[in-house]
Amino acid sequence: MQAEFADQVAVVTGAARGLGRAISGLLFERGACVVMLDLNAEGVVAAAKSLDPSGARAIGIGADVAQDADMARVRAMIEARGGRLDILINNAGGWRYGSLKEISIEDWNWTFDVNLKTTFVATRNLMDLMIARRYGRIVNVASADAYRAKVKLPHYAAAKAGVVSLTRSIAEELAPHGILVNGVSPGAIATETAKSQSWLAERIKSIPLGRAAAPEDIAEAILFLASPRNRFVVGETMLVNGGMFTI
Repeated sequence: MQAEFADQVAVVTGAARGLGRAISGLLFERGACVVMLDLNAEGVVAAAKSLDPSGARAIGIGADVAQDADMARVRAMIEARGGRLDILINNAGGWRYGSLKEISIEDWNWTFDVNLKTTFVATRNLMDLMIARRYGRIVNVASADAYRAKVKLPHYAAAKAGVVSLTRSIAEELAPHGILVNGVSPGAIATETAKSQSWLAERIKSIPLGRAAAPEDIAEAILFLASPRNRFVVGETMLVNGGMFTI
């Protein structure tokens, strides 16, 4: 397993902490060179250095993944290092609580930018690197909230449902080029941020396993879809929620 991703190059968005940091860490441990992106430049550089102080196989880059100019800069960096890209994990995301009356247009736009636009912009800017080699794995991180009503997070649920739909369409377009595109919809994850908030304990009551996911639990599902072991899963979004509900 340690060499599963040997010589492969992966880009992970939203990588400064939480799930993105866990995904990056497992990819690095199993041999990949990991390009870690996050709007929090200081945080993502520190996260990359914690994996690899030399910077040879883990690189942290501050970038707004929703902006073409920033992703063009990332692509140019990859091209300067040989142009190889095997894996793209579109993990960037976030939420702001609010009912319909409380959500401002700015809140709405921000939510769709950080959750859905990032997936589109990163994929569009980097997919040609995979097309050139006729190989690639793209995994988009959606959410269990994409499949159910969220009274205080309707904009977030809608954006994540958009990720599920976009995944299907991108998958059909890129599969003829040898690129397998899939998604993962996590349930509650016990990140450091979540553990400090009251909602996590309440959510755990509805999980048959009796606990929230560790970030590594979700990362393992993502890594299967991103690996050469995945040879025939295309356009699916895997629900990973500890049995909280099924679809």
